[in-house]
Formats: sequence, structure tokens, C-alpha cells
Amino acid sequence: MQEDGNRVGSNDDDRSRIARAWGWSSQLTSIALEMVLPGIVGLWIDRQLGSVMVFLILGVVFGMTAGMIHLVQFARRISEKERQAEKDANE
Repeated sequence: MQEDGNRVGSNDDDRSRIARAWGWSSQLTSIALEMVLPGIVGLWIDRQLGSVMVFLILGVVFGMTAGMIHLVQFARRISEKERQAEKDANE
């Protein structure tokens, strides 16, 4: 998604509802994968090295932290767009 063009959740977005829904779902799926995949990779590394959940824990912590940061950024963008749309409607 572009930061300045047709953005997810934008009220001035000229795409169809289904296209906007696909945009939302792709961003949320990306965030979910960002949270899960580092843990899976960490588990795989632990099994390859024979270590006991060291890389699994590091992967989960990293993935959850990065995913939460991006989820908060996503929510802020949506909130700012809604506030701007509300402000524009009141003017």
C-alpha cells in the first residue's frame, strides 16, 4: 500500500469495497505472519542446533515486538484518517 495514494481505510479511496477489504486483509495477514514466522524459524534453528528453546524464545519475542509495533502504526493511521474525515465532514 502506498503511504500517500490509495490507502487502506481511506474514505476518499476510489477503489471498490472488495478491493479495500482485500487491502485490509493483506496488511493484517502480513502483520500476523510477522508475529508468527520468527518463532517458527527460531524453533527450526533450535532443532537444527539441538538447543533448548533459545532461538524459539528470541524469535517469538522479536516477532511479537515487531508485529505489535506495526499493528499500532496501522491502527494509528486508521484513527488519523477517521479523525480527518470527521473533521472534514464538520467543516
